[in-house]
Amino acid sequence: MSGPLEGVRIVEIAAVLSGPLAAMLLADQGAQVVKVEAPGSGDVLRWVGSSRGGMSGIFQLANRGKRSVAIDLSKPRGVEILCALADRADVLIQNFRPGVADRIGFGWDRLSARNSRLVYLSISGFGTQGPLAQKRVYDNVIQAQSGMNDAQADPKTGEPQPLRQLLCDKLTGWAGAQAITAALYARERSGAGQHIELSMLDTAIGFLWPDASEEHAFVGPGVAKRPSPGSTYSLIRVADGFATATPLSDSEFQGLCRALGLAEVAADPRFATTAARMQNVAALGALFQNEIADAARSMTRLEFARALEAEDVPAGVVVAVGELPADPQVVASQTFVETDHPRAGRLREPRPAPRFGATPAHVGGPAPALGQHTDEVLAELGLGAEIASLRATGVVA
Repeated sequence: MSGPLEGVRIVEIAAVLSGPLAAMLLADQGAQVVKVEAPGSGDVLRWVGSSRGGMSGIFQLANRGKRSVAIDLSKPRGVEILCALADRADVLIQNFRPGVADRIGFGWDRLSARNSRLVYLSISGFGTQGPLAQKRVYDNVIQAQSGMNDAQADPKTGEPQPLRQLLCDKLTGWAGAQAITAALYARERSGAGQHIELSMLDTAIGFLWPDASEEHAFVGPGVAKRPSPGSTYSLIRVADGFATATPLSDSEFQGLCRALGLAEVAADPRFATTAARMQNVAALGALFQNEIADAARSMTRLEFARALEAEDVPAGVVVAVGELPADPQVVASQTFVETDHPRAGRLREPRPAPRFGATPAHVGGPAPALGQHTDEVLAELGLGAEIASLRATGVVA
């Protein structure tokens, strides 16, 4: 069985993570993706992070299932070849700074005039307008500017903290993939493609706002301020690591107290109801830092998990990234798939998260070497006879 996007053709002219990840998610769902890279170095993610056999892990995980062509877009003939690819495509993804694609010659106006059914996704850091629109951007810049770092502030010092992963890049990739499929659905009804503009800043704020905006969602006075559910998250040290629990309802809080041998705490009027606990957040925080912390410290992760599960309290233990492949729940969910890469060897990759009942998605094949499919793709465009001269003149590699 083929994926839900079988037959959809995508041209990706993107680097680093947001654009490539969006295309990879669609490739896992059956789309055919041609990745256009500059001859020589290609996508910078080829050279970042842990690697084996000349293939970086992050490049594989963001570019599996694609074909790579190396085209020099500084040459007019290179742009012509790119336009010919877009003529046959359903989707084009690019994450150049605003205006660059137009200057090079593959902007929305030009390509849509040639292919009216094209869905064109432009990803940028800050959008096309405003004082930061032309700013060079990486993930950490958007984390800082979007409120993400502020929302992660250290609860003791109040100082903002970074999220030590490319969160905003990844969120934008997922948002981009969703927007593309929505536009493809709209095209089925209208027959016309469209231009989608997606900024990392808008994506990050949209992701942050539902639960972290708190009083800022209300305009004007009269707001009864309460902490958001996530703002009170904390980790509990246990004998062999860390754990966490979320006793939100009254029965859950009482269950936590019973599991830790603190039945008397549940009877404290300050903590007896959800409303009371919300009115006494500081005391509740002190409770977690003292009595609850002391009671949990003698328990192992397994003991903590079992004790709280017996009381039907939402709880979990901190699983190290390296422990995930052997975690019983992850194993039962068949989250990871092992594949073989011709250069990097045996790989462990997460399967596509959505499980389609009728058109299952699959982990794509090996991420391509730079320009691995140049000849193949040019031949499909009817340019087979020109390949030698195009390569000799540096148009392709």
